[in-house]
Amino acid sequence: MTLHINIAPAEALAFEPARRALRLWPAVGGAQVQLSVTVRRTSERKDAPPYQVSAAMLIGTDPSRDRRLLTHLSAGHLTNPAQVATELTLTGFVTDEQLRVAEALREGGDHLWVTLQVSVTCVDGDPAQLAGGTGELGFDLPSGEWARELERVDAGSYIEILVPLTSDNEHATGVRRLRKARELIRHNHLEEALGEARKAVEAIRAAESTSDTVRQAGSKARRDRDQRERWAFLVEDVFSLLSGAAHDDPGTTEHFVWTREDVLALVTATAGLLNRRSERAGQ
Repeated sequence: MTLHINIAPAEALAFEPARRALRLWPAVGGAQVQLSVTVRRTSERKDAPPYQVSAAMLIGTDPSRDRRLLTHLSAGHLTNPAQVATELTLTGFVTDEQLRVAEALREGGDHLWVTLQVSVTCVDGDPAQLAGGTGELGFDLPSGEWARELERVDAGSYIEILVPLTSDNEHATGVRRLRKARELIRHNHLEEALGEARKAVEAIRAAESTSDTVRQAGSKARRDRDQRERWAFLVEDVFSLLSGAAHDDPGTTEHFVWTREDVLALVTATAGLLNRRSERAGQ
């Protein structure tokens, strides 16, 4: 799609999305957004003034509805385009919370629809006066590009528990499983994400012998179980629920249905259990 913004009766600027439109860079409490477009003049003019370009960035899953403002973008310098298209980068900021809401809006779909409400201004004429125009440029942002940029800033899921890597090989493998689960959620592979989380919890079960603890404490009244035993029951219950995605047992797990919220809850629970394990794993 090409956006033409008329500046004067015989003058216009043409905007198109760049080949790689979106980049996200880590920032304090969020991410710096860089959105690249190409711009060119539609006519030749030797005394053409430079332009200030800014835009409001809206996102949604459909070009005609459910569009939501994500951020405001602006160019860091004036641009004086020629008739040959050149790339222009617009920069803004989004918070971690905005990125999480944007990911929830996508819901694992194969794209995000981006709408740029572009504004162009310049000082032109004799006597000099403010001139310019506005218009909308819309384009599809593939999910692969979006997921790659979220991975760069590490804010693409609801999991906000920091799970440190340790020198323990089994614990490090569990952390890698968790990262893989998060990546699978981004691509809407929900049951596969549960499978990765299950492998991570399985390592915790082995390291802490939780199945033996549960078996030994099974005859106790719930209120009589000590703290270690209650943690063991939690680990076993999380593992049991995760196992429902790995098996199709007739009459039970074959009927299990997993929502995105279910998967986020279980992967987050796995992150919490890994984080709890990290101190002991590093000793």
